[in-house]
Amino acid sequence: MTPEELNALADRVERLEGASDNELDVLCEVALFDPSENCIGCRANNAGTKVIYSYADRTEATYRAEDWTMDSLTTASALRARAALASENSNAE
Repeated sequence: MTPEELNALADRVERLEGASDNELDVLCEVALFDPSENCIGCRANNAGTKVIYSYADRTEATYRAEDWTMDSLTTASALRARAALASENSNAE
């Protein structure tokens, strides 16, 4: 996601004020995902209701997203931090 998209997502999460929203939970899960040696990627399913994780062994597994929107201020802060980092990285190139 671009810094602009991350900041827009943070704005949407903040407007919830602690209410839960599964679609936003999925978007946040994907936006805040950090790959590891074993789990190399994630994406939303076609309906946008669950997260599909991709593993190094070429398998995939589908899960519900965490409840990111229940703590909207913390999640919005994490998204804004990710946006700032993405912006710094793009400026360094």
